[in-house]
Amino acid sequence: MFEWLFKYPREVFERGELAVGGGLGGWWWIAAFVLVTLGALFARRLSGWPVGRRIVIHGLQFAALAVLLALLAGPVLEVLRIAPGINTVALLVDTSKSMALSADGAGGASRLDAAKRLLADRVRVGEGTQTALYGFDDGVRGAPALAELQATGERSRVVDAALELAAHYDEGALAAIVLVTDGAQNGGDAVDMDALAAAGVPVHALGVGPERIAGDVELQALALPPAAPPNSEVGARLVIRHALDTPAEARLRVLEGESVLAVAALDLDPVAPLVTADVAFSAGVGGVKEIAVEVVGPGRDPLPANNRREALLDVAAVRHRVLYLEGEPRWEYKFIRRAAAEDDTVRLATWLRTTPRKTYRQGVADATDLEQGFPASLEALYEYDLVVLGSLPATALTEQQHAWLETFVAERGGSVLALAGRQALGEGGWDVKPLARALPVTLERRAPHALPGYAGGEYAAQPTPEGLALPFTDIGGDDADTAWATLPMLGDYQRLGRLKPGATTLLQAQGSVRVEPGEQPTVVVTGGSAKPLLVMQPYGFGRSAVLATASTWRWRMRTPPEDRRHSLFWRQLIRHLAGAALPRKHIAVDADYDGMALRVALKDERYAPAADAKVTASITPPDGEAFAAPLALIAGEGAFGGTLSVAAPGVYRVDIATQRPGAAAETVTRLARVGGGDIESFGAARNPVLLARIAEATGGRSWSVDELGGLADAIAFGGAGIRERQSLPLWDAPIFYLLLVLLKCLEWSLRRYWGGI
Repeated sequence: MFEWLFKYPREVFERGELAVGGGLGGWWWIAAFVLVTLGALFARRLSGWPVGRRIVIHGLQFAALAVLLALLAGPVLEVLRIAPGINTVALLVDTSKSMALSADGAGGASRLDAAKRLLADRVRVGEGTQTALYGFDDGVRGAPALAELQATGERSRVVDAALELAAHYDEGALAAIVLVTDGAQNGGDAVDMDALAAAGVPVHALGVGPERIAGDVELQALALPPAAPPNSEVGARLVIRHALDTPAEARLRVLEGESVLAVAALDLDPVAPLVTADVAFSAGVGGVKEIAVEVVGPGRDPLPANNRREALLDVAAVRHRVLYLEGEPRWEYKFIRRAAAEDDTVRLATWLRTTPRKTYRQGVADATDLEQGFPASLEALYEYDLVVLGSLPATALTEQQHAWLETFVAERGGSVLALAGRQALGEGGWDVKPLARALPVTLERRAPHALPGYAGGEYAAQPTPEGLALPFTDIGGDDADTAWATLPMLGDYQRLGRLKPGATTLLQAQGSVRVEPGEQPTVVVTGGSAKPLLVMQPYGFGRSAVLATASTWRWRMRTPPEDRRHSLFWRQLIRHLAGAALPRKHIAVDADYDGMALRVALKDERYAPAADAKVTASITPPDGEAFAAPLALIAGEGAFGGTLSVAAPGVYRVDIATQRPGAAAETVTRLARVGGGDIESFGAARNPVLLARIAEATGGRSWSVDELGGLADAIAFGGAGIRERQSLPLWDAPIFYLLLVLLKCLEWSLRRYWGGI
């Protein structure tokens, strides 16, 4: 419609400039004088009309005169158009394996066949413009004819292919690229739209294939920690994308070889096509393990190859150093120590003030360790991963030690857990100390004659939905609600202040809870509103937590000897907090299907970036000799890193050697899996978002099949290559004559309605 009204496509007006073809010569001024004079004479005939009506009629008359004068001026559109006969348009066709899938998602012709038909029957680049045919998958290759293209590539480097062709085409003047693909980008480095835009060649994208593959259930991502202690609980986070039309249930399985480590059910709802799920399993004994996660959807899956992902897990002994400071002898101290002693991954050092002048130390390294009740230096404090504060008044520490505790969380990246008690939190004067800024709740000191903030009572602990998502709340049993509800009641509670914006309540205290027996036990909560019991938040590089009770020991004393829920809770909570502490040496090896990215963050004794270190990586392929890869300092990040391209799939050994001046060299080994699996089955649906981004960044356009008639004009007037200036006449554009007829018909209708005819 736009082209019919204005004679030329929209793209021509967007890129052109309006001008007057023959200039405003003397004859134009004569014509203008004659027309205005005739209008004035005609206006005298309306002298008896009301003012408002005369203004409307004269406005329509002068608008018609303006259109006539514009036509007499000879309007033209000044444009730059690619010169015929000397420019080339590159046809870039995706030949990866995903193009062998059905174009309609229902088992019909392949996407590549659909692309060939479009190029042969519907795509026109304009007369006098040459075309050059290319196929791409892992790289770009020339093709003599459409029939030669085969969908056999293992990767889809969509952006890289367009960039390579735009930046390195040397067969002549390249006016534009017509990109035909399903847009499944799954190879190459990070998408660099800036570099593609800088190449200066517009890319016109034509997508093939369905945006949604009905019935497909895809395991889009698998996040697994690189290492875990033996026999610990490991949490795998899954991102699942599905295209189901009705609610259904999928099954999740965690495998090590043929052994099934965990099984779970997952509800899939068509309203939420993207689902995040967590699955926990036991790490088992030590060693490097290949963990596979499968998701099996209901019914027949059109792409079963995208239902499984694999990752490596290094199961090795890890020792977390924990410091526990307690200001008075109490049951909670005793049973926390007992629970920690059962965990080989925790090294617990405790300081207990038994009387005002007597202290008791356990788990210390030597006779001088914790001699003053607190680490003697900031470096000594930073050796710990977690600090637990019991019923200890703030006056027990110096002002410098209080400052150290806050920096322990914010800068060192450690964790702090504050327990309830008669001399804890606000009751102990911690509200005016630096650590109060790091805690997830505001501390309130008890006013004179007010009720104490720490008092006895009967409370039941229950995890919140956010708490249930974390592994440490799994304390045994098939039903988490029942496992928590059948714990003995807590005997005290510390009133907490307002929760800070970043805080999350993981456990809450209920007035009372009972379990109704039956085949499916029902948890019944009574006794008032819930209160926050365990609250946690990130702070700086670390995290802090507050547990508003000191009577979890009841879970051990009031249950049978074989009941391990108290021990499980404390061991897992300590691991959760201590395991989140920032390590002095953090090594990340991120491997994909054709390369790996290495990043090493080193800290000194005060956890400042160790920029003076020398870092080298030694890479050992599955079959071949090791080769060295120096890692350079990343500007502004205080870390060392590099990206390596590797071709052969398999498990690679990565030895990271670090050397600081005056210190002995250290080597840490990581394993990384490169390649494996059918990557073309993941993200196989058409990706219109990426195609639109490519077109927008380069000045091209993303086309649908019905719009392809305008492609030739879009290339002609918006292409690169060699261009020439043209003046396109507009005097015969239908819009002007339609406007004249519309103005005069409207004038005639109003004059007739008002009785002027």
